[in-house]
Amino acid sequence: MIRRINYMSESEDITFEDALKQLEEIVHELDESELTLDNALAKFETGVALSRLCHRQLDDAEMRIEQLIEDDCEGGAEVRTEQMMLD
Repeated sequence: MIRRINYMSESEDITFEDALKQLEEIVHELDESELTLDNALAKFETGVALSRLCHRQLDDAEMRIEQLIEDDCEGGAEVRTEQMMLD
């Protein structure tokens, strides 16, 4: 029987760096360990939740940067921006 895990809520307080570290650990465990199917699925589900959390935090950071640049441009400062590659 597959055991369900609790997905991280939107409000869970975890830093980008901690989420990324946990995600890297999960990837290593999935690559190197002889996990049961149930355990592998549970870790994969947790990894997906961490990946989504990281993407949300990166999207939020990008929006904040764009807003700051926009605010600077409105104030008379000339700022050049380029598309950020996050992948």
